This record gives sequence, C-alpha cells and structure tokens, in this order.
Amino acid sequence: FLAGLLYAFASVKMGYAALGQWNIASSQWVPFYVLFLFKMGDAPRRWRYPLLAALFFLFQAYAELTYATFLVLFTALWLLWYGWRWARYNLAQQAGPYLVRLALLGLIVAVGLAPILVMMLPDLRAEGDILMEGGGFADVFSADLLGFFVPTMYHPLFGSLVERFHFDYSVGQHIYLGYVTLVLAVAGLVAGRRRPLVRFWTLAALVFWLLTLGPTLRIDGRDTGLPLPFALIARLPFFEGNRYPSRYSVMLFLSLSVLVAFGAQALAARLRPANRRLRTAGYLLLAAFLLFGHLCLPLPLSDLRPPPVYDAIAALPGDFTLLDLPVAWRNGFRVTGTRHPIIMFEQYYQSVHGKRLLAGNTSRNPPLKFQYFTEAPVINTLIALETGHSVDPAVVEADRALAPAVLRFFDIQAVVVHSQAGPEMVPYVEAVMPVERLPAEAETPAYGVALPPWPSRWTIEPGDPLSRLSYAEGWGLPAGGVIWAQRRAARLLVPLASGATRMTFRAYAPGAGQRLRLEVNGQTVQWIGMAAGWMDYEVDLPAEAVRAGLNEVWLRFDALFPAEEARLGPRAIGGTGVESPLSLVVHSAGQEVGDFGHIYVAGRDVSPNQRGYNLVVLDPRRGAVEAAAAFDTHLDETAGQALADFLAQTPPGAIVAVAVADEGSRLLDQAAVDALRGIGATGDLRGRFRWGQAIIGVQGAAPGTALEAMDWMRPVALVVGEGATEPNLAAAFAAISFRGASK
Repeated sequence: FLAGLLYAFASVKMGYAALGQWNIASSQWVPFYVLFLFKMGDAPRRWRYPLLAALFFLFQAYAELTYATFLVLFTALWLLWYGWRWARYNLAQQAGPYLVRLALLGLIVAVGLAPILVMMLPDLRAEGDILMEGGGFADVFSADLLGFFVPTMYHPLFGSLVERFHFDYSVGQHIYLGYVTLVLAVAGLVAGRRRPLVRFWTLAALVFWLLTLGPTLRIDGRDTGLPLPFALIARLPFFEGNRYPSRYSVMLFLSLSVLVAFGAQALAARLRPANRRLRTAGYLLLAAFLLFGHLCLPLPLSDLRPPPVYDAIAALPGDFTLLDLPVAWRNGFRVTGTRHPIIMFEQYYQSVHGKRLLAGNTSRNPPLKFQYFTEAPVINTLIALETGHSVDPAVVEADRALAPAVLRFFDIQAVVVHSQAGPEMVPYVEAVMPVERLPAEAETPAYGVALPPWPSRWTIEPGDPLSRLSYAEGWGLPAGGVIWAQRRAARLLVPLASGATRMTFRAYAPGAGQRLRLEVNGQTVQWIGMAAGWMDYEVDLPAEAVRAGLNEVWLRFDALFPAEEARLGPRAIGGTGVESPLSLVVHSAGQEVGDFGHIYVAGRDVSPNQRGYNLVVLDPRRGAVEAAAAFDTHLDETAGQALADFLAQTPPGAIVAVAVADEGSRLLDQAAVDALRGIGATGDLRGRFRWGQAIIGVQGAAPGTALEAMDWMRPVALVVGEGATEPNLAAAFAAISFRGASK
C-alpha cells in the first residue's frame, strides 16, 4: 500500500514540479508491467503473465513511447538478475520456460508497435536518424545532485528553499526524493540486505538514479564535467530519443517505492504493536509523513473548458483546415512559432471542432517538416507577429497578394485568433486575408475564409515565393531559375481542380540512362526516358489520377549522379573575380526560424553548425576544405578576436564561406566585422539579435564584392552553382506547369 501510494503521488508531483510540465507524468502503466514481469519469474510456466505484461507494455508505449524504452532497460536488468540466479543456484530448468515466455512478450510488443514503427520508417529512410538532434535537451533536463534533497517550489512550507540554490528548479534538474522516503528505503535495504529482491531493487534504484543525472554530474547548477552512464545509454538506438535524463526518475521512484515498502515492513516487525488500532494509526501516520514530504500545494491548474468559438467552428460543414493563431510547430528539440502553452491547448480543442490543423506537437520529425512552414509566404509573417516582431508594411502588401492562394493551398476555411497571438494579429488577418467575421464570442475572434476555387493551372518556378509551397522532400535550393532533385524520390505538392491535366516541364539529366517514373496520388502515370542534357517534356495526367485539392506528385528516378560532377554553368562568387570549383550553398537561420548554419560543398555539409559564426575555408582550385571553425559571438567574449585571428591566418585568394546559427550579434566586435570586410562582406550583425547572415567571399576581396544575405524573418541562403544540399543529384528542373486539358 505504501509503495503504491508513494509511486502514485510522486508521479503526479513529477508532472507538476520535478519535470516542469503541466501534465501528470504519463507513467501510469509502468507498475502493472513490472508486476506481471515479476509474476513471470515466480510462475514461469503460466502463459497469462507474459500476455498481461505485453498488454501493459503496449499501453505504456501508446501513452508515452519514451517510457517504453525504460521498461526495456528494466527488463534487461531483470533478465541479468535472473540469469545470475540461474547460474548461481543451478536453476537451468527454470530458464527455458522463462525465456520462451519472454520471447512471446517481445513478439506481442513488436506486433503491437508495428503500426507506429511502419509510419516512422519512411522518414527514417529518407532523412536518416531523426530521433536525436545534437544533445537534445540533456544539458538542461539532467537532475542536479542537490535537487534530490531540496523540497520542490510547490511545497506549501518549504517551497522557498529552492531560491537559495543555483540549479534550475523549474525544470528536470530538480527531483526531490523526500527524506522519509530515503530513510525508509535505507531501512528496507539494511533489513533485507540478504533478500534477493531487496538487492535487485537496490540495484535498479542505483542504475536509474545514475541515469537521471544525465551525461555529466551537476552540483548546484555547476557542471563538473564528470562523465556518467547516460552518455553511453543515449547512443543506443531508440534510447537516444530520450533527451530528458530526468525522466528516468519514473523508474527511480518505482524502485524506491518498493524499498520503502520493505522498510515499512521491517519497522512494523520491529515495533510489533499489540493493539491493532495502534498499528493502523502508525501506518497512517507513516503515510502522512510520506505525503507531506512530496506535498505540492496549490497545484498549478489549467482551465480546460474549450472557448465557445469552437462550437461555431464545429458547426461549419465539410472537412477543411482551421488556422488557429498563434500557430506553432513543436517537437522534442525545437519550437517554431510562439512558445506559449496555448499551442498545446489548440491541439486539445481539436477534440471539440474536429477540423484539421496546420500546426501541432509531434515527438520527432525531419527538420524539413518545420522549415517548410518557416519559409512559406504569409505563414512566416504570422510566426513573426506572434513572436513579438513588427513587420514592414511592404511585407504586408506582398502578403495581401499571396494570401488567397496560400490559404487555398492549405484549404484553410476558418481562422481563430487568440489573444496570445499578439495585438497586431487581428489587424493583419483582417487586412491581408479574404475573411469575414463569424458571429462568435468577442474575446476570441473567428473568421470564415472566402477561398477561390481550386486552380485549373499551377506553375512551379524555382525561386518564386508561392512555388516554394510545392517543393516538399528531395529538392535542393533554387538558383538561376533551376532547382535540382537530389534523391531517387522527390515530391511536389500541387493544388488542382479535378480532371485531366497536362504537365509540361524542362529538365536536365546530368548523364545518360536516367529514367523518371511519374506518380500522381499513388498512381503511376508514365515512365519517361530522359536524354542527357536539357530537354522539354510533356505528360498527360488522366482524370482519375487528379483530384480536386492538393495532389502528391512523386518524381522517382533510376539513377543518381555525384554532385561534384554536375555543372550547369559558371560559379562566380559575386564581384570577387573568383569562381568556385564546386557547388557551394550557405544556409543561415536565427534561433526563431531554424537555428542552423549550414555550409554545403558539393552537397556535403562541412560546417561546424554551432551557435554564432561558422567559417569554412576552401582551396580556390580544388574546392577542398582547408579549415573550419566556429566562434560563439553570443556568449564568448573572446570569440570576435578569435574570428579575426582565424581570418588573418587565411591565405589570400582562399574562398571563405560564413553561416551564422542561432545568435551571433551580442558579443560581435569591431575586429570581427573588419575581418569579414576583408573577405568582401559589408553587413554588420551588431544590434540585430538572432538574425541570420550568410557570406561567400574571398580572402583579400574588396568590401561589397562578396555574396551576402541577412534577415531575421526567414532563413537566408546563398548558392554558387547547383544548389546541392545532398551529395547526389538526379536531374535539374526549370519551370513545371500543370494545366487542365480543357483550358
């Protein structure tokens, strides 16, 4: 009883305080799985226990996949423990039945998770490992050693104590265990130190405690640099997806809960109160002390009543997209758009209106599926407004011309504006979008959208803002009216009216033997043999393949060619008088619109891609990377001078590519600015917080002769040559046109 009480209460507490989240920790199925895993050990010949264990494993995986990996680790510990017992006590006759049932458990779990894993595989095959980006948030959400002994900030009596320490008590650095919990757990260990189960739970508590500490030991907010086991576990497939080491506290509390029960049992056996009522009162008093240590009052609560405006949205006929503002995309590593919790509530409100949403929260996704929206016209203005930026009137005017087509593209037929979207959002929506106010509550304005019909013509032109919406996976960056497909499969999104449609395009194959299979909405339309060089192509798409709405057009190629062997024309670097021997792409974004600083040479990213300025020096004859370095001009006071010293050692005539990631303005100094002018740049990022900056210059070039771009509202990109961001290319395309056969 005490073990269950402690685990349940601690789980709720962790959801509010220790993990710094607004939801109860999603670990409710963990103890049930562990219970039946134990029963498998006690009765290895009974089939119902592996079935029940598998059922609760799947329940936990469906509730929170991260905690399912914890159960895998726990099972491995349990299996090692049993293996040791089998070997020590010669219990080989028990090992066979147990392992058979464990294999059955694993098979059922694999089948149950197959639908989720199958949905992940296409992205994993196309984009590589998307389960981890850098170190995730492990550096922030690692438990601090002192945090185990300080009551949480929500404790009604001792909550203010955390303010005397330097660790971040609002996130996972603070996992308070409770002094009564620790005393009883130690008592259970001491009293039952010869009992195998006590030893196992002690081992489990120690292992999971170490894992909560993260990759390195932190004491009172200071990183000691001492390496810990989490750094090894985080390298395992799927385990790397847990970027919050403090979440292992779920298993730590489970282990401690059992030790607490052993301790209470030992205490009761020692005292042996004769009076039954006195014994009951003692247990209740013990439970009260346990709960008092973990008390969180008042709990931070949220009003989960959906605004009435969503009833009006639900009443609108048809299946369409709702634009809920503020709009944001969140996953385990970043947020594109506002970070306000309203974005999570908007996803919850979908349970009322039932319409599709443009945004939302995912666990993992390829970077493109966020960058796509960051770079989309109108959408990137919405992101700028809701994150507190003012937008130039010229941008508003340009958006007014594009907004009907953008809303049509995403089939947005209704708009809701919450107050958290900022004071400029309602005026922008009413000035730019073809909307009409719905009769709903005044506090949450809602609009219907007067959409144009689905177009019978759609032209995709490289570099055109509206055409950017059509380029999905598999494309490089446009340059000179051309864009390269750089995978065996490249996808286009095409809004069209239904009916037979003619597709025309001009394409370049870099070598002989290229074949293109054209697929529309899952239906193969035609195989096209592509001759080497430029050629015009024309394909008739049958009426049954084209639907009214957004159509998926896949271009699937037989062959790929090395990017370093493809060349369509000159690769002049601005006015420097130097040509690059290989394709160069520099892609830079501030923290709010991408947080990256990529430098691609013949499709290979050679940038350090660290915060601040990333520099790569190339040989002007061969294109080989001579040097690469990153300078954190946001937090490192010596970075500006170090950047200047780095460029001072760069030989004259060398090509220098520069990409700013996240933020590089705060500590940028005159020495660094002057050094960048020495490669032909003129931009000065000082005073431009979280702006992107991209430069392709030449050491010794006159200021103003380099290629350069700066912006805060969207990522900036510079292209010299083919615009390759992957090492292989399939074919280059100019404009691609779709036209209804009757038009």
